[in-house]
Amino acid sequence: MDTNTSANSILFKRLQAGDASLFEELVKLFNVEFEKSDLDYVNVENIKSLLTKPDFVCFVALSENQVVGGLTGYALKMYGYVGSTMYLYDMAVANAYQRKGIGSKLVSELKTFCTQHGIRDMYVQADVIDDHAIAFYKNLGGEPADVVHFTFDISE
Repeated sequence: MDTNTSANSILFKRLQAGDASLFEELVKLFNVEFEKSDLDYVNVENIKSLLTKPDFVCFVALSENQVVGGLTGYALKMYGYVGSTMYLYDMAVANAYQRKGIGSKLVSELKTFCTQHGIRDMYVQADVIDDHAIAFYKNLGGEPADVVHFTFDISE
């Protein structure tokens, strides 16, 4: 794999039903970049199901037919106005391909998708301690909001 590539030599693709193997590659990339304990874990059933849902969006960046980056998002229907808002759920670029414009192009692809589907806004969460992610999203024109994210473990 040539890591001297730029975003111009990368193929960006929106995944559809039937692209489960590419989505599996992306999940494994997420596992590596997010330092998960089981790097090979992929929930194959959910992947296949998600790719058939119209409110789920997944883009990948391909170099020589190998996934080197990607993002997932959910279009959330709103009740306060007509349309949806996009929640950019996960995004990662393989370490060797970072700082080459690939992440920016992935976000641009998602923004284009939103425009084409009448989605007026988009949001993404970044951990307060993740200076790189915060700088990245600010550089793309994102405006930070002071919020507190609560997580509930309901499995008990």
